[in-house]
Amino acid sequence: MIAKLLNHKTLQWLSLLSAFNFNVAVIFLLVVSLFSAAGSSLFFENNSELYGPLAGNLRLMLVYLTLSQFSAYCFCSYSRNYRLLIPVGLFWLLLMGSIEFYGMVNQIPIDEGYGRLFLYLGLSNLVYGGFMLANGYQCRDVD
Repeated sequence: MIAKLLNHKTLQWLSLLSAFNFNVAVIFLLVVSLFSAAGSSLFFENNSELYGPLAGNLRLMLVYLTLSQFSAYCFCSYSRNYRLLIPVGLFWLLLMGSIEFYGMVNQIPIDEGYGRLFLYLGLSNLVYGGFMLANGYQCRDVD
């Protein structure tokens, strides 16, 4: 009985922690995206020596990804259907390799911070989505 209660309390605490972390991850992405779009090199060194079409590609990509993440966040919060967070988390993890491939194809160095950001966001989405699915929030579909 005590083990069940302790296990239940631990799972509740971990679920709350994952929810907090997920919200922090979304807010952090918004802040990073705004700073990066404004031209700040606080989070990423976006190679100021680039010119032409490549100059703003990474910044614009991050803005689009932020809008996509925020849309998924709003959808999941409104519908109370958190299944979408699992593929979104996998997408963030796949972007880690994609950004490296982008840099290799365009022969430009990519800041390692992008990979770390994508890893953090991917794991945050997966863990929070997994806890919400385990807690039974997957049953209500959007009408």
